[in-house]
Amino acid sequence: MTLPVHLYRYVLKAHVGPFLFSFVIITFILVMDIIFQIADLIIGKNLELLTVLEVFFLNLAWIVAVSIPMSVLVASLMAFGRLSADNEVTAFKAGGVSFYQMVSPVLVLGILLGGSHLYFMDVILPEANYRARSLMNDIHRARPTLLFTAGIFMKDIPGYSILIDRVNPRNNEIESITIYETENLRYPRIMTARSGEFHVNETGSRINLMLYDGELLQQDESTGRYFKEVFERQRFSIRTAPSGVQRSEAGTRGDRELNIEMMQAKIDEWQLEIDEVAASLVPGPVHSQAKTDSIEAARAKAQRTISLRQRQKNSYVVEIHKKYAISAACLVFVLIGAPLGVRIRRSGMGVSVGVSLCFFLLYWACLLGGEELADRDLIDPVWAMWAANIVIGVPGAVLVWVSGRDRI
Repeated sequence: MTLPVHLYRYVLKAHVGPFLFSFVIITFILVMDIIFQIADLIIGKNLELLTVLEVFFLNLAWIVAVSIPMSVLVASLMAFGRLSADNEVTAFKAGGVSFYQMVSPVLVLGILLGGSHLYFMDVILPEANYRARSLMNDIHRARPTLLFTAGIFMKDIPGYSILIDRVNPRNNEIESITIYETENLRYPRIMTARSGEFHVNETGSRINLMLYDGELLQQDESTGRYFKEVFERQRFSIRTAPSGVQRSEAGTRGDRELNIEMMQAKIDEWQLEIDEVAASLVPGPVHSQAKTDSIEAARAKAQRTISLRQRQKNSYVVEIHKKYAISAACLVFVLIGAPLGVRIRRSGMGVSVGVSLCFFLLYWACLLGGEELADRDLIDPVWAMWAANIVIGVPGAVLVWVSGRDRI
């Protein structure tokens, strides 16, 4: 019996709400982790709101890549759990609709979602990772905002150390200020004033100070004697580096900042080098001990080169197949989620998330463990990345087959 179109829509509609809900919740939980990290980095950096939002959305890319497959698993568990708890699965079977037919539209949707996810992993995520690293490097280099804080030495300005006892932020008035000019360590200058006022220009490149009732203590470079200059009013200006983020490129891209085509080109290049170096290891005639030592040294160097390039090659093969494997998880999680949802017979979010978390932790442990072993050249990179899908997918396929054979 062919499943009518409206029943296809009904099964798919049962998944839309749980998928969107779980996607928002999972994304929110993962976002909480990066928000505090971003906050620690941007505090005192005088960042514009648009820059802060850019940092957030660029770091959001890898979270979306993780949230989508996990949301598929939660949605499958919740949707089929609700259908089973409301006896709708039983009603479908009584009407001659098999479990295979019920799960088929979700499997098709999982394939389509996996294809879209692969495009995201291959095109959008590498660029977002590269731009995020470039921006974070620029933020790290940015000079902190010039903020006068009472009671502590301000050392953000190269060549100066400033101590202020009291600051009035409303009118930029200061009381009891001491300025140590440390640029010339042999003949430093010390300036103190009873009161004053300050102004920082818009770019943060200059601080203008108007000091009142103070004195300047300085050592004469020729005689070495100290002299003191007393003043009633003194204008003092300090040049600083401009504040804010100066945009630049991060340079060479890492493996997680390259798409599949770029990584495959590097793999081919390294494989060619490996083949050329391996060909040079073919032994030839030896006529002296000195030449033997030279050949052994060259052979040892060639073997080190081959080992290095092989590890680099493995790391890129791992990244390529990781993109495919994580995207394929959108289908694999349907295979395990749908039959488990029927058996759990619960529509609650807590049960579905708990079961999903167990399977996702198992999946991620297999993925990370395989990546580590592949990077060390202990197992084939392809098997390392697809092992997680096999560990979850094979039992899932068996459960789908068993569920399809169950009677009413």
